[in-house]
Amino acid sequence: MVSSVRVIRPVAVDPEVIERVLGVTPHEVEHVDAPSIMVDGEFHVAASRWLLRKYRLRPVEATIKSHAARLALYIAWLRNDCGLAGNDQWYADVFVVSEEQVRRYYRLRQFDPKTRVSSSAWQAQLSTIKQFHEFLRDTYRVPLPFHIESFLNPVGMRVTSATELRPRMRDGSRGTPITPEFSDLLIQGALRIDGQLRQTDSLTVERDAAFISLGLATGMRLATLASITAYELPPLGAGPLTTIRVPDFITKGDAGGDALVFAHRLVPVHQYIHGARDELIGMMRAPYSPIDAIELVGADSDAWETTVDGKVRRFTWVETDMMTRRRLVLPDGTSPLLWYGGYKAKPISYAQAATITAMARDWTRAHLEPNFPASFRTHDLRHTYATHLVVCIYKQAVAQYIHESAADAYRPGRIADAVSIAKLSLGHASEASTNLYIQHAPKFLDISIDEFLGGK
Repeated sequence: MVSSVRVIRPVAVDPEVIERVLGVTPHEVEHVDAPSIMVDGEFHVAASRWLLRKYRLRPVEATIKSHAARLALYIAWLRNDCGLAGNDQWYADVFVVSEEQVRRYYRLRQFDPKTRVSSSAWQAQLSTIKQFHEFLRDTYRVPLPFHIESFLNPVGMRVTSATELRPRMRDGSRGTPITPEFSDLLIQGALRIDGQLRQTDSLTVERDAAFISLGLATGMRLATLASITAYELPPLGAGPLTTIRVPDFITKGDAGGDALVFAHRLVPVHQYIHGARDELIGMMRAPYSPIDAIELVGADSDAWETTVDGKVRRFTWVETDMMTRRRLVLPDGTSPLLWYGGYKAKPISYAQAATITAMARDWTRAHLEPNFPASFRTHDLRHTYATHLVVCIYKQAVAQYIHESAADAYRPGRIADAVSIAKLSLGHASEASTNLYIQHAPKFLDISIDEFLGGK
């Protein structure tokens, strides 16, 4: 018999309507404000309980829907493909799955040509599976069917990762990192300043320079970089390194992760926020009006607030997906997103974000340095960040700026150890992914640390 596994979405119940239709007063029941999973017509208690707990801890609707869909897919596979069904759910599927069966699921999703998914899709699936099995272990004393590693991130917080189930290596991750000198030239190219220090007169060039500089500072992926808000930007400080909370890290699941930031690269970003961005906003002829707009009543560096059913609800930035971010509208009719366009003064699209680096690259090659890599793209900002960070860690220039509980780990003896540390700031689950980003690191070892950290 094939098990039916479905996600059941919460439905609001109006007691007055029930009483009016049926003529009886309904019993008071607790409203479940998160999706549940139903197996063969009965609620899967453990899965539904976990989803409710996740939602109440961090009530982001899109996130919990994704968790529910991935968990239902996993349970259906365990029951129908592995034969782990049974009349008593406490002795079925996730409660009796073995390590070999989890590995088989991993191989199907990452290496079988007929059933494999993208590395990013498996990354999300793994996050759900890992967190749910940790819940089963802590709540029902069910042993984990896979090995996890525990380690400290750059700010001393302990996190876990199922490294043996990491996403497969992607050939597309091999990129072109550039030196600090070429990085500075690229920012100059974004500002459209030529060799004679003549500059194109346009407000968007300061935006382009800030966009590229933030990519070099943080190593964010394009989607995250394009959807970051002004609230999440770290303040300028006295030291050469700071941290930023990044929402799409593998090792932190939905809670985000802390990445080290090259602080001197934040200067053009803050200049843009208090300069060209304000001017672009001032050019607005009408309020920002996205489809299904969400009106903010407050926001800070950690979270934003809106009114839901007459009550103010608070949501963290790291758990706010990219589509939701583009629906947010501040009380003054503007968007909290960092990057604004040139004429309509609204947030740039992903397509526009992808072209910013290409335009700066072409200007740099034409007016500043003909040997600048012709294939350089936005993702190479991430490769550059990774390479610079590994070199700085390897030369032990980072340890003094790290939380004291983790400082010793930032004094590696080998470059392989530096890679292991850098993966935390890149949000990778394993060194294998990070290795694809830093293949050119040995070529950068003769460059002075001062150049990486903003000194001359």
